[in-house]
Amino acid sequence: MSKTADRHAATPDGRDPRHVFLDAQEVMRRYGWGKTRGYQNLKDRALVPAPVLIHPNRWRLDQLLAWEERRMAAAQDALEARPENDFTADDICALLPRPKRHRRSA
Repeated sequence: MSKTADRHAATPDGRDPRHVFLDAQEVMRRYGWGKTRGYQNLKDRALVPAPVLIHPNRWRLDQLLAWEERRMAAAQDALEARPENDFTADDICALLPRPKRHRRSA
């Protein structure tokens, strides 16, 4: 399936991603961001695409999917540009937004 077809594929419940709007909490939950980090990330236009509806903030699912594809392609390009013996998982993780930190159990 092509990238365009992936972007326009139906969601698991059969809805078209072009017509699905996510609010800030749903976007943060999708990427595993906590409240503070999530709102910081959502305001950073270099990191996350701008919302399509400003008041209240709403992001289109198809635009988020396209953004995810671009981020993954950038990470893949960075991986391929590195020599094989110079690879660490931390290098790839540094290219992606940081998820919410989980507390250690006592």
